[in-house]
Amino acid sequence: MDRTVPLWLVLFLVLVWLLLTVAFGWAVKATVYGSDSAGAAGRAAVAIASFPTTTKDVLLQLASQARGEYEDEALGLPRDPGIDTTGFVPIDSGPDLDIPGLLVRADHDRMVPGRRLIAGAFEINGEIRNAALLLSPDLKVERSWMLDEIAVGGQEPRETARKFVHGVEILRDGSLIFTFDGSISLQRFDACGGRLWTTPGNFHHSVAQHEEAGTVWTFSDWTVLAEVSVEDGRVLRQIAVEDIIARNPMIDILGLRIYDENDPDQNQRNVTGEWLHDPFHFNDAEPLPAALAAAFPSFEAGDLLISARSLNLVFVLDPDTLEIKWWRVGATQRQHDPDWLLDGTISVLDNRMSRDASAIKRIDPVTYDATVTLDGQKINFFTRIRGKHQTLENGGTVVSSTQQGRAFETDGEGRPVLEVLNHKPGDESLFYVISEMRWLPSDYFTEELMPCTVSQ
Repeated sequence: MDRTVPLWLVLFLVLVWLLLTVAFGWAVKATVYGSDSAGAAGRAAVAIASFPTTTKDVLLQLASQARGEYEDEALGLPRDPGIDTTGFVPIDSGPDLDIPGLLVRADHDRMVPGRRLIAGAFEINGEIRNAALLLSPDLKVERSWMLDEIAVGGQEPRETARKFVHGVEILRDGSLIFTFDGSISLQRFDACGGRLWTTPGNFHHSVAQHEEAGTVWTFSDWTVLAEVSVEDGRVLRQIAVEDIIARNPMIDILGLRIYDENDPDQNQRNVTGEWLHDPFHFNDAEPLPAALAAAFPSFEAGDLLISARSLNLVFVLDPDTLEIKWWRVGATQRQHDPDWLLDGTISVLDNRMSRDASAIKRIDPVTYDATVTLDGQKINFFTRIRGKHQTLENGGTVVSSTQQGRAFETDGEGRPVLEVLNHKPGDESLFYVISEMRWLPSDYFTEELMPCTVSQ
């Protein structure tokens, strides 16, 4: 019997394989970059494509467990040798909480009166926990929230050791809206830590309140902006980056990480190249508050101030029309957390990833001038990735230097008046991440905080 396979069949199977490979690759790419055009098939393709990474993660997890490092491997940071711990004391966490690794050094007379909120990973009562801590004006822990996730949308949350809180907003009623890097949801907890709602999705990096609209802005995927109702967690609208690009065809700031072939032989028209890895890395979207709108006559209340880390780009977007109203490329390097300021300028945490110190910069949207307002070289401030900041009315700055496991507050001259370190108890070589420290005025809350125990 002749068992020879006809050549036409071999060629046909090769052709089918090539077509399926192309279709598979298209489905993965479309889904990863925010399009739902591939639907369920695209999501399935991403799951299949992720299998090697998942397998690698499992093997790494087993290895770290064998070394006894798994409990906090994703949350620990090597101690910066330039950090001096002289004069630091453990924070006063009260009778119900034991937080031995959280240390403070403060000049109370020079601090701006008010509360502070600190979010990150801490050893609390002998366990590593993602948490938010509310500090009283005299720096005592007066409220805490243990931040975790529940299964939602058919997904199980990652373990604490595999994620950290990255994106927190505290509301005037004392409730929190937050998400994680590595999250499966966006959540709201009440003032005593009770879960009010959970919205499934790959939210990340930031949560910024638009108080007048009763919403928060965040990212529901790597390339998708999302506006979410504070009241019930409904996703009210989503804006995909491909729609922003289509709306602004003559502004090519978002296409800088497309690799276009020279194509000297064909000189083809209307051919788009391939996206490079992590082409945008959006990490913040801040709505312009109505109270500050008069300081920014070129913009409207509700316009979004957006940071795209991979592009060294900060830009302003009208979320209704998707018009890009303003942009600045190259004033910062791998920046985070642009903020609207009272004087009509924009402040940014400039990570300066490839250099020796980070900085806080101020950009004038009219003149485009960029100036350094806090030089990290003078105070050993460097966070290669991540980080948050807040400009105070006295000219001081609150800085979260995440990769140093450190947060600090300066006066108007750039001199530290409050410093917080988050070290691993029993191991002076490791610190834990501080995602964010924020100053809150004494009258921030609309009503007296509910009397609940400190260890919610």
